[in-house]
Amino acid sequence: MHAFHEVLPPTLFFMFSFNLIVFTTNLLIHDYWFKLSGFLLATTTALVVGKAVLVANHIRMIDRFRGAPLIQPILYKTIFYTLVVLVVRVLERFVHFAFDDQGFGAAFQVAVHDFSWRRFAAVQIWIFTCFLIYVTATEIGYLLGEGQMFRLFFRHRSNQHRLTRRQHVRALMELSRLAETTPRDQLLDAATPQGQRLVTIVDALRRQPA
Repeated sequence: MHAFHEVLPPTLFFMFSFNLIVFTTNLLIHDYWFKLSGFLLATTTALVVGKAVLVANHIRMIDRFRGAPLIQPILYKTIFYTLVVLVVRVLERFVHFAFDDQGFGAAFQVAVHDFSWRRFAAVQIWIFTCFLIYVTATEIGYLLGEGQMFRLFFRHRSNQHRLTRRQHVRALMELSRLAETTPRDQLLDAATPQGQRLVTIVDALRRQPA
């Protein structure tokens, strides 16, 4: 179940993105709305990307730039994910040809014969672009906190959200000052002014926006 929840968001995102790309391409070039083979190809590619993301998330190198300015982990993860998807796509395609053509030698010949640099480059460019959007959204979501992106887009007003975040930052800074300047026993004693202030700060942090 943990693996399913981990692979579901990228799979759904790329399923929507790739089908949107196929749909607009059909409108611009082929002058029709829908083709089943294009939908199946886009959906299958999204499943491959979802599996690649699941594999990449368990590689230690994926968190190499944790704590760096946000642009560094975003670009690094985007390139990392794109390379992993490239390897997975090549392997799955090669294995598919091997089973269909009875042998890896024949599969290699068919893959070389059917290979198109233009199509390969176009697919990789779109995969990179979609990963750039996906990784940027996930990194900002991690920075804001779990569930904050959903609340910001669908529940909270923007001015209310800014006020809430500002209040949280100020409360955390005051809590840090209390911890540095007040002895532990005095801070945990609700009868002291410092202890009462601690309770007030904790209640403020727990309070949900209206």
